[in-house]
Amino acid sequence: MEPHENNSEKQQLVTRQAEEISTLNQEVDVLRKEVKQLREDIELIDIFQKKPIVSSAVIGQVGGIIIAILVIIGIFF
Repeated sequence: MEPHENNSEKQQLVTRQAEEISTLNQEVDVLRKEVKQLREDIELIDIFQKKPIVSSAVIGQVGGIIIAILVIIGIFF
């Protein structure tokens, strides 16, 4: 009777281990998806951080100020 009980215990152990392996495989898949998403997010952040500091609006304002200064100088001289 012991060999039968021993086989039953082994079978239960194998079943539990198979379930744990299945659960771990699912968790690994979820983590892989999260890592993939994080890598995509990092790429987007890098793209937005590489924007030039000097934008067209800043260039327009500086150009307008220079023209205004030249006009004022032209009026007085």
